[in-house]
Formats: sequence, C-alpha cells, structure tokens
Amino acid sequence: MSVGNRLFWIVRILLLNLLFSIAFSWRLWFQFEGLPQIPVVEFLPTLLPIAQKIITGIGIAYLLTLLIFPKSRLPLGIGIVLIALVGMQDWHRIQPWFMQSLALLTLLIPLQRLYRKYEPLQYLEWAVRLGLVGFYVWAGLFKLNPGFNDYVIPYVVSPITNYLSSFKTEIFGISAIMPYAEILLSLGLLFRRVSFYAVLGLLGMHFTILILLGPVGVDTNPIIWIWNLGMMAMLWIGFGKNDPEFSTKFLYKTKRISWVALTILLILPMFNLFGIYNKSAAFEIYSGTNYVDNVKIPISGIRKDFSEIEPFSYKYKDSLYIRTYELYDAKYNLPPNPDPKVIRRLQDKIKLKLQ
Repeated sequence: MSVGNRLFWIVRILLLNLLFSIAFSWRLWFQFEGLPQIPVVEFLPTLLPIAQKIITGIGIAYLLTLLIFPKSRLPLGIGIVLIALVGMQDWHRIQPWFMQSLALLTLLIPLQRLYRKYEPLQYLEWAVRLGLVGFYVWAGLFKLNPGFNDYVIPYVVSPITNYLSSFKTEIFGISAIMPYAEILLSLGLLFRRVSFYAVLGLLGMHFTILILLGPVGVDTNPIIWIWNLGMMAMLWIGFGKNDPEFSTKFLYKTKRISWVALTILLILPMFNLFGIYNKSAAFEIYSGTNYVDNVKIPISGIRKDFSEIEPFSYKYKDSLYIRTYELYDAKYNLPPNPDPKVIRRLQDKIKLKLQ
C-alpha cells in the first residue's frame, strides 16, 4: 500500500474514531443543560445551548462529507474548527481521544491538497509517526509515579488477581513495566527494522487494555474501548508493514498548521508537569495521579433542589458530597475531566445552582 493510501486510511480511521466517540457521548454534545458547563477560556461567553447543538451538527456534517469527497480540504478544516469550538465550551469534552483525534486530523489537513500533486508523502507520514510517539511517550511518562503502581495496577488487573491465590506479586511486577514499555515501543515506531515489532507490541498493549477495561474486565470507561479499537486499526493499517522513512522534506515542507498540531502533541503536555496545563489535554491517562475528587457543597448554603445530582450525592456531617465520576459516567458515558482546576470550577458552579 502506498504512503498516500495509508495516510488516506489514517484520516478515515481518525474521523470514525472521533465521530463514534461523540455519538457514544451524545448527551454531552446535544443534551447537556442539566449540569454546568466549564468553558476552556473563562473570559469568553458560553454559547447558547441551541447554538452549540447547531454548530456540532454542522461540524459533524462537514466531517461526514469528507468521507464522500476525500480530496477536498474545506470539509476537514471547517469540521475541525467547528468541533473544536464546541469542545472548548466545556472542559469535560476535552478528553484524550478528542485532543489526539483533532490534533492528528489537523496535522493531515495538507494531505487533502497533495492528492493532486505527484510528490512523495514520506515527510507527512513521518509527522504522523512523530505525533503518535508524542502521545504515547507523554502517556507513559505520566504513569511513572507511585500512584500508578499502588492504585491503578491493582484495580486494572483485579479481574485476574481476584481469582488467584498466588502469583499476584508477579502480575503486579509485570504490570509495573507498562509505562516503560509504552515509551520504548512508541519510540520504536521511528526506527527501521524495529518499527514492525513496535507496532506488534503496541497492538498487544491495546488488546490487553481492551480485555482488562472491557466487559470481561473491570467494565469501566467504555468510550475508551472505541479509542483502543481505532488505535489498533490505525497502527496496523498505517504503519504495520512499513518501515519509517525520514525525509529532510519534513523540516521545510511541513505546513504551519501541521506544526501547530505537533506542538499540541509533543510540547504542550510538558507544561502539565508544572501544573499549568490540563491533565486530560496532556494525555495523562490512568496515571494514578488524576483521581476525580467528589464535589463538596456546604449544606447550609443549599436553597434549591437539583434533581440531576440527587442520585449521586450523599450527606456527611455538614456537607453534601457528589460522586463526580459516577455522575458523568452515568449522564454522558464518559468520565469528567480529572484536572483539579476543572473540578474546583465545577464545584463553584454547582454551588451557585443550589443557592
């Protein structure tokens, strides 16, 4: 399969991944009036719900149009802008799969014009590989902390260890190498001769995640099942049987819009280390440090009923606690954005609704 055909299918897989994920969490995009929205940019006004729904619908229509007219840049560019605009209306829409899909699709906008030109596309494929490596490396680096070993691993492998009377220590030890494996395997995508084996290793990692987090495992965060399937398809079809070919054209032919996407994937997550970026946007997935706090509201300040939160709340002493993770999982089929700054703003907005 030629480079152009492989990039063609990568675009389709990313589009389907994004669209299926939005469809699975459709209430967050089309029926979100119950819970407060937390805009990404505080000083900008929030769009009216009806405007958000219309813009989302138009954005989805443009992206679907690209599946029919694959050689046009306009539908992809407009679709990305509109979906990104609506995504910025609520931090809870900014999920890792959302950021990754939009960034890689943005990176590939120039591909639509290059269909009409007879020039090598290896430099664009290299940019996609580099973007994927950035995603995996940051996700792996953020797992290098005691919380991953102490909390995440025992929880994720519990479907196995719950049925064992021994070998638990060995399973925990094997699982503890996952961050290092994720980083090394992703870097392997950049080197000839080992790229194929790196793809096989990453496919095995995604398959294991599907088993452990899926219906036969802990059965949690089902939207990430869609993402894992999409990643497996993209890895195999896009890179499975093809060695990387670095081209010097990458340095001077990569368009500005693609460099913007690479900045999102490679550089911006670094600022999460200093607490000035968002955990979800930085691809901090199942790291053991992104625990979602329960929202706490003083009972003395409650003046109104809030039926949306009642099934997920409990009273303790002089406060009302809301089980935030369960609330968003039940309402929208996805977890809330785990960043403490987002949860604090959500708490303040819920408090206002109850006063």
